[in-house]
Order: sequence, then structure tokens, then C-alpha cells
Amino acid sequence: MKILLANPANAGILRAVGVHFPPMGLLYLGAYLEREGYQVEIRDFCNPGGRPDYSRYDLVGISADTTRHLKAMEIARQAKEAGCTVVMGGPHPCYIDEEILAGPWVDFIVHGEGEATLLELVRALEGSDRGWEGIQGISFRQDARVVRTPLRPFIQDLNSLPLPVRHLVDMDLYRRTKFGERPITPVVTSRGCPTNCHFCSSSSFFGTKWRARSPEAVAEELEELHGKYGFGAVAFVDDNFTLSPQRVVAISEEIIKRGLDLWWWNFSRAETLVRNEEMLKVMRRAGAKTVYIGVESASPRTLDDLGKKMDLDTVIKAVELLKKHGFEIFASYILGSPRDDARAIHETIRFAKRLDTNVAQFSILTPYPGTALYEELKERIWLRHWPFYDSQHLVFRHRHISFMRMEWLLLKANFLYYTRSKKAVQDVWRLARRHKLGLGTLFTFIKDYFWGK
Repeated sequence: MKILLANPANAGILRAVGVHFPPMGLLYLGAYLEREGYQVEIRDFCNPGGRPDYSRYDLVGISADTTRHLKAMEIARQAKEAGCTVVMGGPHPCYIDEEILAGPWVDFIVHGEGEATLLELVRALEGSDRGWEGIQGISFRQDARVVRTPLRPFIQDLNSLPLPVRHLVDMDLYRRTKFGERPITPVVTSRGCPTNCHFCSSSSFFGTKWRARSPEAVAEELEELHGKYGFGAVAFVDDNFTLSPQRVVAISEEIIKRGLDLWWWNFSRAETLVRNEEMLKVMRRAGAKTVYIGVESASPRTLDDLGKKMDLDTVIKAVELLKKHGFEIFASYILGSPRDDARAIHETIRFAKRLDTNVAQFSILTPYPGTALYEELKERIWLRHWPFYDSQHLVFRHRHISFMRMEWLLLKANFLYYTRSKKAVQDVWRLARRHKLGLGTLFTFIKDYFWGK
């Protein structure tokens, strides 16, 4: 069986600012299938190239998030019309499987992490026994109904997974995304998130039990990225890279011991940073440059509503600690929680300016399928055009703030933050020059912002 794994093109702000990472989920799926002897190709539609000849393949697997759903369905249509079996997965299709399977373009949907499930499905398609009900973790259409099989248990030993098949994509095409002056690429070292924030589907998709690769296995992948592919920086894209401070220290020590000249950034939670200053010292020695923390709001009530078990004093201490040790800080904020009003949003903007981090990312609260927030707000959702689920548009009826005022507050937050000081303006200008963000970028962003294309 010949298999094509497809990654739809980026949309929205990621496309506008040129963030261009290889599709890690598909690289893991491809590695799992290739290890079992299957012929796999990967097509990343973020890269230049024409439409594939789908008739060359038996099965086309497509991974998609919410914003890229329509792009994914167009790939599915073309593949199905060419006679392929079409399988979809990723952090969106499994939560709207009835909607997708109501149409003629998709045969199966894979739920959660897909390595073992997709392999079992491929083997069943090759055989004569078409008893799909026995395959855990899939949805499919049978007569006029959608059948969902029991969920597959999560893979506990992540070290048992082969390294992502980066040789199946042209890694040179991903070198234009820079960290400083160094090309940067993502690394996944764990799965699962026990925090279960109400606006995030990660805990639903990968489970609330945290599973991690060993420090030695992580270091081996870093050696490959640095030595074979020539990347000088990595982004640890785990939901919470520092959940185990002891493991972070061990990874850092492996980087130092192996003499890897790498810069890196990661996601963390404020309370972990405050409790583990020694971890930060070792991270810095190992090349860590930037830490991303989710602040979300200056309102304790809003933090409770979002499921963020965190207090503002801890956030302030974490930022002070990161600055003390010379880290760049990337802080995220969510505007428009159901009980927010304009006053609460202005307080969050003031708090962001007080923290004075290198980057502040302001987003509008978006109820993504698969989240507790979606279940809470689904009766108030008025816009179901998935490309607009980019955290830049208000897609539900807010009780205190209109659609247009929320858009204005988002623009105001960015303007007030990035003009808060002469240094802030200079930092933005340097960033624009470094990444060649000119008028073309601005026009692309405006088009994506208003039309969601």
C-alpha cells in the first residue's frame, strides 16, 4: 500500500509572519508506518509545489486543526475523487466527526494520537476482513449512522517510538524560520497535560497523564538536528516542558555534556519556575534563551473561569526570576472570557505592560471543539466558519462586549503594549527587519484577518 500524509497550508497570522515548522505529527506517523515496511510520502502544503497526483496513492491521511479545516477538506475531496481511501486526524476532526462523515470525502477519522491506530487501519484495509468495529480509536460511516469505536489507550513508552522521519521532507525549506540568526525547528519530548485548562483541547486529545521521553533519547534527537540537519536552535513544543524539573536538568546536562551549541525556547508554567530557580540556571548554561508562559488575565475570577490554577503574585515572581537570569519572556493573554467586560480587559493590558516581557501575545477567547469551553458556550456560538477560529475573532455571543468592540480591544491591546516605551518600538522594528516583515506581510495579515483565507 502506498500512503501519502498531507499537511494543509498554514492560515492566518502564522502564514503572515512566516512561521514555518515541519508537521511533527505526520513525521511521527510516517516513522511508525515506515518502520513497519510501508511506503510513505509526506506532502506539506505550506511548501511550494503543485497538486499531487493522488491517483498514485492507495491511502491519503490528512492532519488538521480548526483553522485549516476547509483546506483539509479540499485535500480530502481531491484525494477521494482520485479513488483514494481518505483518513483524517488531528486536534479538530475527531471532535466534529459527524459533520465530516456526513459528506462523501472522508472514510475514517482517527481519534487522539494516531500511530498505532493508523497502522492497524492500514493493515485492515490490506486484508479481507473489513471489521472496522474491532479497531480502537476510529470513527466511520456505516449505512446512515456514524460508528465510534472505543478509544485506544495512550502510548506509555514514548521511547518506543522511532524518531520523526525528517528525511521524507526537505528540511532546508524550514530553515527560514529563525531564532535570533539561527534556523529553528521543533522537538516534541512529551505528551499529555494534567492542567486541563478549559480553553485548550490538549488534555482531551493527548490525555491528562503526562508521558515523557528520556533525557538520553531527547539528546540523541538534538544531536541529529544539530549534526545532520545543521539547526542551531530548537523549540521544545511540549505543552509544559518543565513539568518535571529533574528531567529538564537532566536534558540540559546532556546538552552540555555532548557539547551541543543550541539555543532553545520552551513552554512553562509560572509556579514551576518560581519553585525551581536552580533549574533555570542549568537551562541557561545549556543554551535556553526564551520561556513562554501563559498569563492569560489580570483577573483572578477570569483565571478561575479558564481553569488556570494560578495567582498573579506567582506570575510576577516568575517574570522577575526569568529577567534575573537573562531569559527572554514570551507571555500570552486571552481577552474576552465570558465574564470579562471592557474594564477587565483594560486591566489585563495594564498588567501586561507592568510585566514588561519581550513579547506579549493577545488573543480573543475562542471555543475550540474538544474543549470544556466549547461545551459551555456552544449554544452561544454564532459563527461556525472554521477559518475564523484563529483567536483573532469573537465567534460567540458575548454578554458584555460586541464583536466590533472586541476586535477594537484586541488591536488596542497590541498597540498600547508595543508602544509602551521607546525600547518596545525599537524591538518591534528590529523584529520586522530581521524577518523581512514589510507591506506584503501587512496585506497578507489583513486579508487573513478579515476573510479568513
